[in-house]
Amino acid sequence: MSRFAHSDVLDNGPAYVKTNCNKVILIDAYSDVYATVNGANKVAEAALVTGDFAIAGAAGAARTLTATITGKAGGNAIKTVADGTNMHIAFVDTVASKVLYVTEESSNQAITSGNPVTFNSNPTYVSNQPTA
Repeated sequence: MSRFAHSDVLDNGPAYVKTNCNKVILIDAYSDVYATVNGANKVAEAALVTGDFAIAGAAGAARTLTATITGKAGGNAIKTVADGTNMHIAFVDTVASKVLYVTEESSNQAITSGNPVTFNSNPTYVSNQPTA
């Protein structure tokens, strides 16, 4: 399974996601293209606010952004995903039409179109200290 971080996130760090992400989208196949994530691959979505993210990490340690999305209602699934494998979670900025970060969704649960979807994880993005 693939992961992705937009160059704006790499250049500006986890705070960029916290400040600019306003939606999380469950997708049925990896993509880092906004039109695909918010279109053909979308299974469900939920709105996010800055308070849904926390940044932690002491001086000299990695900085970890945690998205608290467990229990967030994603509405009703807009399509069926028979085996639930290869699912991903995309954090997006709908204002700028950007995929900011994509990570795996590991529950592998089958999803039926029209059934309610609730997100069940708290994904993290880690910005490590430089190494030699």
